[in-house]
Amino acid sequence: MLEKYYISKKDNTDLNVYRCGFEECVPGHSWGPGVRDHFSLHVILSGQGSFSLNGNTYVLKAGQGFLIWPGQIVHYQADSTVPWTYSWVGFHGLKAEAILKKAGLSVQNPTFDFDPEGPLIESLHHLIAAARNEKTPELMLTGYLFLFLANLLELQRKVMASDEKASSSDRYVSRAVEYIEKNYGGPLSVEDLAGNLRIDRSYLSALFKRYLGLPPREFIIGYRMDKACELLKNPQLSIGDVARSVGYEDPLQFSKTFRKTKGESPLKYRKKLNA
Repeated sequence: MLEKYYISKKDNTDLNVYRCGFEECVPGHSWGPGVRDHFSLHVILSGQGSFSLNGNTYVLKAGQGFLIWPGQIVHYQADSTVPWTYSWVGFHGLKAEAILKKAGLSVQNPTFDFDPEGPLIESLHHLIAAARNEKTPELMLTGYLFLFLANLLELQRKVMASDEKASSSDRYVSRAVEYIEKNYGGPLSVEDLAGNLRIDRSYLSALFKRYLGLPPREFIIGYRMDKACELLKNPQLSIGDVARSVGYEDPLQFSKTFRKTKGESPLKYRKKLNA
């Protein structure tokens, strides 16, 4: 099934709808290699297929879309088993490129993800529905196009916010590890660590489990015991000296922790080193 509409009016130089439509592709249906003279955004409603640009091939499915940049050689093809169905809009204008770049799209990054139940699809289908009527004013079509692109920009904003949040989480873990590296030789607790980072202890624990695979307390102990192994190589340091150097005032507690972590006592570990 193919539904395609061309819009010939070009009164608005900022942004103009050129063509739009909907297609339920047959298995293996393809277009290209070829070049378009306008921007064309496809959103996949069901099924899957592939999109090729500049030697890169992207396998895409429902909930994803791709951008054809004018002047670029592209090829796209429906899957031979589960062919895709997509809607698209082609457009041009002085503001088109700048808007798409704000949405994070370019020749180097021509694909995007979207919510099939979200406003992006709704705004595109309103545009296609309006294009069915030849009497629809061009300004209304342009308005629907602006709304569609505004929803695309909102998708990018959410992606960036998510990336910033993940980046912030990475920074917390990096700062925590750095703090441990600098302070393992003295009193150090998870509360101290969380307080230094100015975050909740439970949130700190969740970050450590997500990024490092273990709670912060276990990480601190493991770090101290690894340092202890290095210090035990120095015969001039007693077990008590090693214990104090890694934050344990009680040599007995240090020895118990070392045995539990390394599977043998500090003394036995040292003897093995000198054997």
